Amino acid sequence: MDRISVFARRRRIKNLEDWTLYAILTEAFFLALSPAVASTAVVFGVITWFLRSRIDSHYKMRSLPFDVPVTIFLLIGALSVFLSSARSLGLIYNYCLLVGTYALTYLIVGQTIRTPAQVKKVAQALGASAVLVVLWGFFQFVFGVDAADVKWTDPEAFPELRKRIFSTLENPNVLAGYLDVMICLALGLLTKAERRAQKIILIVAIVLLAACLAMTYSRGAFIAIAVVFAVYGVLKDWRVIILFAAVTALISYSDTNFINRILSAFTMSDSSEGVRVGIWVSTSAMISDHPFAGIGWGAYQYVYPQYNYYVADPNIVIYHAHNIYLNYAAEVGIVGALAFFWYFFGTMFVSFGVSERGAQMWFNEHIGKIISSSEFLQELTALINEKLANFSEIFLDLFGKKKSPTGKKVRRADVIHHEDMNFSEHTREKFSEEGSVASVENISVGGENISAKIIKLPDAPEEKSSSPVEWSDVTKIDDEKFLEGMRLGIGLAFLSMALNGFTDDLLFNIPSSMLMWLLGALAAAINLMRNRE
Repeated sequence: MDRISVFARRRRIKNLEDWTLYAILTEAFFLALSPAVASTAVVFGVITWFLRSRIDSHYKMRSLPFDVPVTIFLLIGALSVFLSSARSLGLIYNYCLLVGTYALTYLIVGQTIRTPAQVKKVAQALGASAVLVVLWGFFQFVFGVDAADVKWTDPEAFPELRKRIFSTLENPNVLAGYLDVMICLALGLLTKAERRAQKIILIVAIVLLAACLAMTYSRGAFIAIAVVFAVYGVLKDWRVIILFAAVTALISYSDTNFINRILSAFTMSDSSEGVRVGIWVSTSAMISDHPFAGIGWGAYQYVYPQYNYYVADPNIVIYHAHNIYLNYAAEVGIVGALAFFWYFFGTMFVSFGVSERGAQMWFNEHIGKIISSSEFLQELTALINEKLANFSEIFLDLFGKKKSPTGKKVRRADVIHHEDMNFSEHTREKFSEEGSVASVENISVGGENISAKIIKLPDAPEEKSSSPVEWSDVTKIDDEKFLEGMRLGIGLAFLSMALNGFTDDLLFNIPSSMLMWLLGALAAAINLMRNRE
């Protein structure tokens, strides 16, 4: 009876583990298609993860590389809401819903993804979703989306520009930022792909993603991805520069509006550029007036009218600062923004192969210069170090491993490693003439005697010679190479988001933020796998 209950317990644990993974895959697939479905999947995944952590005595939570800055950011973000002059139930609800979703995404992805096979499934879910986003974008471009109807262009500066696609992401600039991330992930995998079929598919994917990016006519996103390709090409592989130049030339040849639109970014000919500069001036004033806790998470649109130095029309609502650095500093204060960018850039550096310690040393060195210039920030930093240094560890131990019940345990029916088996001269038996099976008795395993059969696996068949393109091997890739490619792709994706952040607050959008937190946790999980935690 005890053995039956143990097997039933294991089955429940396995089911909960699978359901949590399915929830993560659902989020990865739907975050660009339906944020509501993705958020629901996150909640379901947290429930199944929590239940599994409570009934599995062998489960142990693990520390991720940047748990401390994430915790500080969450706490200061909550504090900013309660100290905000625009405090309301709506503001509290906004913080709990959005930041809660991001934090839970970081939690379940970081605590669940532990094998290369799971990383591959997440990558496949993201790729399948990107295919649908791109196809819908092409559909919009072919059958028409009048950009003038939604005020995404300046008719005086670009009278011929009538179409800016947004696919499933409601805004061309948000779609462009998403496509930048997908291009970076594909580029990272391309650099590590060994099979020709894989390279062909990834190159085609990059071309289609770039074509869809061109249809958004987003200048900042295009310049950001150009910088990513240029930096990687100069430092690692010059061939990616040729690939990017060829794709850009093809797009420019087929659409003259595209190149004119990109060049306008350097001439200040579009009214949106002047508006951005005015908003940045207003945001700088907000930061100066609220340096500690900021104006409150999500309170930008409510506080901006008090600093409306440029946009005189009261009917125009400014939701964010069009700059992630200024926006975070304004809403959650300088300390909260530093905590967030410690996590953000730390993840980027670790993904590029810098050690966790090296990334923290770089961040501490540069942030230390900022803090040392202000006595107030020095005192504030000392207080945070004193009160919150151990908070992350306490949080991780809340649902930690429970004590195992005393008494004799029922042995797990798992495969036993050969190093755990102590054979005496009397219990050893040679393999049968067929060389496949040998029966042994009274094997000492963990202080207990058991009987077993040793099965000798047949030698792996010789690999057949492959044709120039083996399409059946598209999904086959060495785990080590795949993890390296994904990690590099995530690093490049964070670099593209950092560059995009100078001209737009890409992370203001819910799908983009969910994607960023998912990739950040995925990068942390990959880092732990490679370090053989």
